[in-house]
Amino acid sequence: MIDNYPDTLGAIYIHVNDPPWSTPWGNLRDSLYGATWVPNNVQDGLYEGWPINTYESKFLARQSEPTDVTIDMAVFGAADTWQVSATVCIEPSGNGKIMDVWMAQVLDNFGPAWYERNIAQDGLFDGVEISLAAGECATVTEPFVLNADSMASPENVKFFAWAQDTVWVWDPNFAPGIGGANAAEIYQGSKMLPPFEGIFRDGFELGDTLAWNISVP
Repeated sequence: MIDNYPDTLGAIYIHVNDPPWSTPWGNLRDSLYGATWVPNNVQDGLYEGWPINTYESKFLARQSEPTDVTIDMAVFGAADTWQVSATVCIEPSGNGKIMDVWMAQVLDNFGPAWYERNIAQDGLFDGVEISLAAGECATVTEPFVLNADSMASPENVKFFAWAQDTVWVWDPNFAPGIGGANAAEIYQGSKMLPPFEGIFRDGFELGDTLAWNISVP
């Protein structure tokens, strides 16, 4: 699904209490939902996508739900140090709301099996709360330092940002037949894939000009 819906699906996978693949941020994110079972698949912060044969149909059904929130991302940096910015806006015709802006850095094609996708590496331990009226925007910028695994595979580094409701509500129907979980709607999400501005960009700092298509004497 990640490959089939590259423009509309942002997926982050978390190993829970499973070192060395689990991370402090991943464990924290899981704890927000209060989920006590694995695997589980949270879609837009609202419901459990399991079983696996319903992931796609539930995702496509959710796509028809309108949102008045937009996010534009920018990533700048070099080597292991990066600044990630997310500009979150509410459309002029939308409704004002209070939201938490969350960010995460993932590593694709990583984990105990080669096919695992977008494994969480690091993120914000507290969402940044913003309050916007219709037509207003706010920019959240956070630093990220890539770990050794990410530095060894820069082409698989991705950054995500999303705006989520600040109120978490216990939903007993979150996973029918299994148990409830906390839910908080994600209004909008965005992702940035390499190359970013900086050392991964066209290989310029490495002296590699093969990716350039314009030559000026």
